[in-house]
Amino acid sequence: MANTDLQSQRATSGPDRPYLRVYFRCSNQYVRVYRRQDQPVYIARCPACGMCQRFRVGPGGTSKRFFELTCR
Repeated sequence: MANTDLQSQRATSGPDRPYLRVYFRCSNQYVRVYRRQDQPVYIARCPACGMCQRFRVGPGGTSKRFFELTCR
């Protein structure tokens, strides 16, 4: 892997990039959801059914980092 590719990968998924942890009950899977760089939002997608859930970033929000969702 070229050095620039490695730097690009770190910029999009490095330890300093904010994320949420979401557990989808229907698929029994945890997903790490990274914040969109171009928008103040996290978008979680269920690995089993594809359902999406948006988590907005901003004043008045929650400090929680872990969420549990069900698609059914």
